[in-house]
Amino acid sequence: MSNENIQYQEDDPNFQNLNDYQEEKEEEYVSNESFDSSTSTSVISWITWYCSLPGHEFFIEVPEEFIEDEFNLYGLRAIVPMYEEALDMILDLDDENPPPSSDLPKIERSAELLYGLIHQRFILTKLGLSLMKLKHKEARFGVCPRVYCYYSPVLPCGMTDIPGKVNVKLYCPRCGDLYTPKLKKYKNIDGAYFGTTFPHLFFLTFPELLPKNSLANPVDYELEEKNELQANEENNNENENENENENINEEDKEKNEERTYDIYTPKIFGFKIHETSQSGQRMKWLRWREGYKSKIEEIKTLPDVYTDD
Repeated sequence: MSNENIQYQEDDPNFQNLNDYQEEKEEEYVSNESFDSSTSTSVISWITWYCSLPGHEFFIEVPEEFIEDEFNLYGLRAIVPMYEEALDMILDLDDENPPPSSDLPKIERSAELLYGLIHQRFILTKLGLSLMKLKHKEARFGVCPRVYCYYSPVLPCGMTDIPGKVNVKLYCPRCGDLYTPKLKKYKNIDGAYFGTTFPHLFFLTFPELLPKNSLANPVDYELEEKNELQANEENNNENENENENENINEEDKEKNEERTYDIYTPKIFGFKIHETSQSGQRMKWLRWREGYKSKIEEIKTLPDVYTDD
């Protein structure tokens, strides 16, 4: 399938009209992964083989048309050793003068590096984002280990775009933090193969996938309560007594005090620990409050809160 046959609507940022193509592409992937065991002559491509290896479930198959476009590979020649040989291996091209067998391990490592860097670029395209969306919807990348994230699906993310620095991490859109994959098979995957841009561009492209009451999509409880009160006033034909209104307001206030934006609140014998305490929640300012820098400076001026030790 060439790039000319794929038509996108440039004015649709959420790619809602790609649903049919996504389903077709997903069926194509499933058909590629399921091989008939009775046909011993079936040959799979290097890309399919690489993405089917244990621990490579985070990867998607980059179309050969994308790899064959030299514009998409700009700058990679200076990074990847034995670039031409690695590219030929990825595209399953037969070389008239095959390299010596002693160079095959080096070529394989270069092919893995090259494909990872190509993969980093491809998942930032419209098609790449839509294919990663299929995996995200099924939580194939896993869920956040944080209790108050309520099994929110995560996305693979790199801490740097330079290969060979840090392994892949998992980004949670609810708490906005990074986590190390639990399974050992994922700890050898380079984070640069996904890059630092992907998860954030993903949720800018598909904002409907942001979990409710997340760091990027906080819940406005005051607005919700106002809407609820308006709905109740419209539904209630009878006038309520002032005492009943006061009771309702007190109950709402108690609910608001219990709501902590899904952040754990430490308590001792049922009493909340003050934030200025040594064991208080300082990270709460960093995650949920604006102007946290000035707040921290204010707290630092208080006695017996921060020490030099």
